[in-house]
Order: sequence, then structure tokens, then C-alpha cells
Amino acid sequence: MRKISDSTSIAFSIRAYQLLLNAYPTRFQQEYGSHMVQVFRDCCLRTIRRSGTNGMAMLWMVTLLDFVQSVVSEHVQKETEMKKEMKPRDIRLAGGALIFGTIIFALSAISQQIMGFLASMLLLAFGVLGLRNRFGEKVGEFGKNILLIGVILGSVISLVGLFGAAVDPLWILIVAGPATLFACLALFGVVALYKKPMSRWNLLPLLAGVWFPIIFVPIIIKVFNGNWYPNTNTMLILPLYLQGIALVILGYVLISDTPDEIPSA
Repeated sequence: MRKISDSTSIAFSIRAYQLLLNAYPTRFQQEYGSHMVQVFRDCCLRTIRRSGTNGMAMLWMVTLLDFVQSVVSEHVQKETEMKKEMKPRDIRLAGGALIFGTIIFALSAISQQIMGFLASMLLLAFGVLGLRNRFGEKVGEFGKNILLIGVILGSVISLVGLFGAAVDPLWILIVAGPATLFACLALFGVVALYKKPMSRWNLLPLLAGVWFPIIFVPIIIKVFNGNWYPNTNTMLILPLYLQGIALVILGYVLISDTPDEIPSA
């Protein structure tokens, strides 16, 4: 029985790791993807032999830490090689995506439609990339990279949640993706308060990111208690309204405050 459980754990971990590799640039996946999967499979087998299924948690912790660092590094290197930023038109489109993604996200939260979170995640990620390209150089490497981490890690977490949606309660990862993205946006907002990259509204990124990560904690508690939302959810809806308003204004800023020519860094 234990061998069956171990085999299932390894198979699931390898499949999840293959999904994670999609976060790397395409060229990197083609050159190193198969080798990385083989190395990870060997690590899983070695961990199972030495520590059993319990050791997989530690392996995943180490793997995810290395994953985030290496993905960010590869994307930054790709940007350096391309020497190309989003065009002003693309940044304005990102502002629109941020607005529509916010609307879908809010409706999904209120109506408890899990798949709506996945759809909104794609739009919000594009919107945050627009924010990164518009103001990233003005806030420095930490602020710029924390947004990239949010986009990559949030998207991957949501995809893993979609893959494991049939396994209760792994579907909560679909919701955890936007929570991760917003948490990184809030960290960017903290830096923006100090660096002041915008002519005004520098408090917006913090207000646009901080609320959902805070209320996500009671959501997780209720999920594991078998109750998605309480009967009276005013406590959760009010922060969503505040965050939604801030996100919509932030999207409008990207649309209206992006010049036709953006100087290269």
C-alpha cells in the first residue's frame, strides 16, 4: 500500500513540476526542460527512499525557492538580450486588461465562481506587467522584480490549482494565484511610496494589492472547515470593493498617464 502511495506522490510531483517549467522562457524550456524533469524525478525517488512521503514537503520547499529565483533570473536575462520594453500602446492595453480583470475578479469573488478567478488572473497578470514596464525602472530592481515574481508565481499557482481541481481542496490554489499576485503588488506599493514613480497616486499600488491577501486567510480557514463563504460576508465584500476601486483607478492611470514615447532606461 505504501509503494502505491509513494508512486502516486512521485507521479503527481513530476506532473506539477512539468507545469511549473512553463513559467520559463520558451527557449530555456526547449534546451533544459527534459533534463530538469529527469533531475527532479531522481530527486523524488531518492527522497522517497530516504524519508518517505513526508520528505517530499521539504523537497518541494527547496525546489520552489530555487524555482522562483531561477525563473526571475531567466526572464530578466531574456529582457536584457531583447533590449525591448512594452510599447506605449501595449501599456494602455494592459491598463484596460487591469480594469476588466478587476471586474471579472470581483464578480467571481461575490458569485463564488472558481473558474472566474482563473480568467481574471490572466488579465490581471497582463495588467501588472504593464505597470512593471511603465514604472519599473523608477522603483528599482526590487520593485521591478517583485512584480515579475507575482506574475510568474501567481500564474503558476493558478495553473497547478486547475490541474489539481479534482482533488479537494487543491482547487483553492486557483484562488491563491491572484492572492499571490496581489501580495507582490502590495510590496511594490510599499516601494512606490518611497520612490514615488508616479506624478501622483503613489498610494494606489498598495491599496490595489493589500486587501485580498488579508481576507484570503479567513477564506482558507473556511475552505478547510468545509464552508466556502460565511452566510454574512460583508466583512469580505467591503475590502474587495476598496481593492476593486483602487485597481480600476490604477488601470486608468496606465491608460491616461502613458506618453507616446517612453525613454529607454
